[in-house]
Amino acid sequence: MKKQHTETTAIRTQIPRTSFQEHSVPLYLTSSFVFDDAEDMRASFAEEKDRTIYSRYSNPNTDELIEKVCLMEGAERGFAFASGMAAVFSTFAALLNSGDHIVASRSVFGS
Repeated sequence: MKKQHTETTAIRTQIPRTSFQEHSVPLYLTSSFVFDDAEDMRASFAEEKDRTIYSRYSNPNTDELIEKVCLMEGAERGFAFASGMAAVFSTFAALLNSGDHIVASRSVFGS
């Protein structure tokens, strides 16, 4: 099978269409999503169900972006952040322990 160009991969990777059969991906401009009932909500927040619950945690548009970048970069998984500082902080939070010190230049926080 011939490998697709990066641009082709980016264009053809798309979340499934909704029942409205849109031509391009709709923008999900919402902070939260609805649940069938209280049990559905409980199971979703307990991560017993794999679904979108709150846009700060996940959003179909963000999920599609992550999937596209991972496919283009050959990565298994990825994360998207709303700002560069959020990305920098996540690295610090993942690697540092209480009491650790950082030596960094001012440019790490912007210019």
